Amino acid sequence: MDEGLYTREPREEASTDETKVKTHARKLKNKDSARRYYEQKLRYGKADNKDSLEEQKRKEKVHKQSQKKSADIEKKRKAADAKKKADQNAKQNVSNSSETTSRNVSKSTGAFSRTAADALTGAGVLSNMVESTDDDKGESAVAEEVIDTGGYIASGAVSSVTSKAKSHKYSQKIHGRKEISAEKDAAKQKAQKELQKKALEKQARAAENGGKIGRKITDKAEDMAALLWEHIKEFVADNPVISAIIVLVLLIIIVLSGLLSSCAALGGSGGNVTVASSFTADDEDILAVENDYKDMEEDLQDDLDDIETDFPGYDEYNYYLDEVGHNPYQLAAILTILYEKYTREEVQEMIQEIFDRQYEFYVEEEVETRYTEPEDEDEDPEPYDYYILNVYLVNHTLDEVVEELGFTESEMARYEVLLLTFGNKKYLFGEDDIYNIPGEGDGDSRDHTVPGEYLSDEEFARMLAEAERYLDVPYVWGGYSPSGFDCSGFVSWVINHCGNGWNYGRQTANGLRGITSYVPTSEAKPGDLIFFQGTYDTSGASHVGIYVGGGWMIHAGNPVHYSNVNTPYWQGHFLEYGRLP
Repeated sequence: MDEGLYTREPREEASTDETKVKTHARKLKNKDSARRYYEQKLRYGKADNKDSLEEQKRKEKVHKQSQKKSADIEKKRKAADAKKKADQNAKQNVSNSSETTSRNVSKSTGAFSRTAADALTGAGVLSNMVESTDDDKGESAVAEEVIDTGGYIASGAVSSVTSKAKSHKYSQKIHGRKEISAEKDAAKQKAQKELQKKALEKQARAAENGGKIGRKITDKAEDMAALLWEHIKEFVADNPVISAIIVLVLLIIIVLSGLLSSCAALGGSGGNVTVASSFTADDEDILAVENDYKDMEEDLQDDLDDIETDFPGYDEYNYYLDEVGHNPYQLAAILTILYEKYTREEVQEMIQEIFDRQYEFYVEEEVETRYTEPEDEDEDPEPYDYYILNVYLVNHTLDEVVEELGFTESEMARYEVLLLTFGNKKYLFGEDDIYNIPGEGDGDSRDHTVPGEYLSDEEFARMLAEAERYLDVPYVWGGYSPSGFDCSGFVSWVINHCGNGWNYGRQTANGLRGITSYVPTSEAKPGDLIFFQGTYDTSGASHVGIYVGGGWMIHAGNPVHYSNVNTPYWQGHFLEYGRLP
């Protein structure tokens, strides 16, 4: 629920401080310097942005040449693909006995296909030129190479293609995900099947041998039992009193043994239950790992905050952001299932993988053709390019991460127990945590009744009806659906679905604050939004709810419920009221 002030107010001038630590976004910008140079040349190289008739004809001619050349490349690529496919099939038939050779051929073929696909269109050529900046090419050389390729590509197309390439590279830098080839998957599955087959064969042989041995032992035991029974009958017949005493002693021993074993089993099972419901790692390791994960989230938030500095020159920035945050008990439960008594050092790679699965951060550039508004009625509107940068952050939530990790049924059952018991370490992250520890606190209520006179405002009545549909829905970091909400996800959902004609998309608490106008506390009315700060470690608004009048709000705590805003906790974190347009 980490939010920057993402409004559409005029942005400040881009920073030119070269000593600033470079973020992932800045690295992306530098790698895209060729595109920026070429784009600057097209956009700002002339005082008059309108092309001359001669220049328009030249561009059309070059564009047609580019299309023809792309068609020729496509024909050559298809022919090469067909030839390669035939060669590959022949090689596979000859070398089926060599798995290593087969994989090399497959990998080579895949590399060729990707190279051919890149050569197919101007987009592929441009992508390779953008990537060539790593090979010590100058920016001007790259720009000239774009022209010399034979295809004039409009500025909007250049921006779109390089933006997608940039977004893909940035996603890889943020996430560092390793792609597993289909060939490796197939080989891995084949190896697993062979291992399973061998294990089953071994178990069958062991069972057969065990059966033979068991039958021999059974036969011997039957013979010995028959012989022993004959001796016992003779002893009882000769010594009836002694036999009765022996039987009585044996009964007492059996009863005592049963009692002792029952107590031991009870004690042992109690210990197992305690272990199964507990975080087994040391407290200092659990807290250290949690701090490492929070540091990664803070770095991600810094990248979001620096977007307009790292990507200057756009006419408009649009933000589509989920909250940044997670449930620390959930992270500790996942690591307990995977490692049991884990240490900070051994889980570093895993928490990076979990982070990569939870967050998806990318940007896309959009170019629109707009027209000027002439001051003189006799003048015609002039077309111009309008540049938009769309910024996306998707929080897939740790619930989805758990599904992707593929826990077994027993692991999943224990994971749910750990969440239910907070690993028997509820004290670790603060027992007054309104987001991660469910339950009603001071001033909370599910059954609060809003006075009828407030419902005379039809706009508010529709908001309240929609909001009350989700009472008791659990809190989920980044949640924006009726299965789970965070605070801003809940308010955004109600606003967009209550039928009042609003559609602001998925906003953060700061995003909602940015689209509302400030309202003094004395003038607040039902339907206004109420903002809080410092409910967790972040700047700006950290929590938001819908004010329902009489000092009450409905909001996504854990779960969705009503709260009295005049309690010491909420008054200590109060920021301001805001009214939707």
